Amino acid sequence: MKFFTNKERALSIEITPLIDIVFLLVIFFVVTSKIETNQYLSLDLPTSQSFSSNLTNADQNIILLDSGTLVINNQEFDISQIEEVMVGIQASFETSETIILSIENKAYHEWVILLMDQLQGAGFQNLQIKTYTD
Repeated sequence: MKFFTNKERALSIEITPLIDIVFLLVIFFVVTSKIETNQYLSLDLPTSQSFSSNLTNADQNIILLDSGTLVINNQEFDISQIEEVMVGIQASFETSETIILSIENKAYHEWVILLMDQLQGAGFQNLQIKTYTD
């Protein structure tokens, strides 16, 4: 009787079926995964007991609409004319009082930053921002 020795018989593992199964798993996970272009993060923001937002002077209210329109004292101005609008704001608003910026929720951030930058450059340091709804 002849026995096989380790020299004559080499062990080999076929990896072809393993590669097929791995590719099938990759295809399965790609097809079943949920791909969205708009991925929003839902936040539950904490509430505060000690902080309260007091509207000090409702006369110093500036409304920025999503169309780029600034509403100041029931007069409408375009955001592109911000330099001319700032002259009127400086003449009619007090720099020591709080200015309330009511921003419509679809207004561009660029406009908000431009408005805040112009107001702070003019000496208005107390700004409150709130979301404007009709």
